[in-house]
Amino acid sequence: MENFTTRVELHNPDDGDHFLLQQEMRDALFNRAVRHNGVWHDLPAHEYDCSSELTTIFIYNLAYKAAQAVIDLKPINDRQQLKDFWIIVTKSDGDRVFRLPITTDITRLPSGETL
Repeated sequence: MENFTTRVELHNPDDGDHFLLQQEMRDALFNRAVRHNGVWHDLPAHEYDCSSELTTIFIYNLAYKAAQAVIDLKPINDRQQLKDFWIIVTKSDGDRVFRLPITTDITRLPSGETL
């Protein structure tokens, strides 16, 4: 399994768009926490983790479709600005090093995982 860290930034979002994105990303196999030595840690805002045998391009496409689904619901925000997004996908080719807080939110974990 490869580890992918994906950052998705929404531009000109409405209230609730980030929550919708989190739901779409979770449905697309992304998590908002990362496990290290058996302990789950929260990822920073707008970052997601995915462990998969899929390619980097496939992971990018999953994130793209999730973000586009949020934009497609309402492409113009309440301030009459066009919504958009940026995506960065990084594949870990080995050990990852990070300093993050331990999570206490089970909704950030993959389905079936526990704290």
